[in-house]
Amino acid sequence: MLKWFKKNKDGNKPNTSGNKRLTEEQKTAREEAKKLAQKAAEDAVIAKAKKVREVREKAARSSAENKANIKAEQKKKRAENNTTGKIIRDIISGKFLTGEGVVAHVPFLLFLCGIFLANIGLGYKFENIERNKMKTKRTLEEVNAEYKTLMSDLESRLQQSRVEQAIKDLGLEQPLNQPILLEENGDE
Repeated sequence: MLKWFKKNKDGNKPNTSGNKRLTEEQKTAREEAKKLAQKAAEDAVIAKAKKVREVREKAARSSAENKANIKAEQKKKRAENNTTGKIIRDIISGKFLTGEGVVAHVPFLLFLCGIFLANIGLGYKFENIERNKMKTKRTLEEVNAEYKTLMSDLESRLQQSRVEQAIKDLGLEQPLNQPILLEENGDE
């Protein structure tokens, strides 16, 4: 700490305290830096003036025109931020098919298409089978109705009163006595 208070006893060392003298290069560099700072300040003032001018022009426009422009700008911003629109455009244009992920999964996609086609084919086949089943069921009902009609006709014909009537028309009579049993001779 004392060395600060001591005086420079060496006469060889130049005195480093005090003002420093600048070289010509350093002076020109400082002037260039000042000029660049002034130019940057002027550019900032010009940019600010442009911005203020744009705001004034916007405010000077009619409110309907201003609203229309604001809506158009908002619509543009939404369109830029809208990812679903990009996805739909990619699907419609077919760009999604050229991606590496899709190309890598082509065999699986073909397998899925094959299963889908088989499902459609089976749907048509089972529909035809169901139609044939319904057609056979209707035919069976018709045959069953015809069978019942024929059976009722036959039963009505087999009634005793109707049988007697049919026998009389043929000229036969119904026997009133019981039939006689003939005995068989064991000799003959």
